Amino acid sequence: RPAPGQTVPMRPNWDFERKIGEGGFGEVWLARHRKTHEPRVLKFCFDLERARALQREVTVCRLLRETLGNRPDIARILDWNFDEPPYFLEFEYTEGGNLAEWVEARGGFAAVPLATRLELAAQVAEAVAAAHSVGVLHKDIKPGNVLVTTGVNEAPRARVTDFGIGLITETGRLADL
Repeated sequence: RPAPGQTVPMRPNWDFERKIGEGGFGEVWLARHRKTHEPRVLKFCFDLERARALQREVTVCRLLRETLGNRPDIARILDWNFDEPPYFLEFEYTEGGNLAEWVEARGGFAAVPLATRLELAAQVAEAVAAAHSVGVLHKDIKPGNVLVTTGVNEAPRARVTDFGIGLITETGRLADL
């Protein structure tokens, strides 16, 4: 199992920094490159049966990227491993954490101005609408699956992540992947 300071399997220049989440699939870890100090998020699964959810997420995210391009409001999967355990997905890091963490760091929901809350909600709705336009339903929108990054003029920007239980309504689109 991962632990802080250990080397990431199959990634010799990457070390685990800290665990940032877990779910039915496994664990989510922040890793950092030894030389560049670049952060990445790794979503691990240790059981092949549960890894199917990660494979599904890769398929959904590939469909989104192939049809919509690289969108700043949908988290990108950079790499994955399903050849041998531990199975994992590698994501770009979002410095603000998830929406729940971001709100808490600002003193709670009431401390975030209404205009900011509405803007973030509109950004999530735009990302979800884009996914729907190509036949993808997220099915698990919640604060933990919305990441917050900094945009132009330091304004917060929402980024939807975790399409692991997403549904592709237009299965014909899979033939192009």
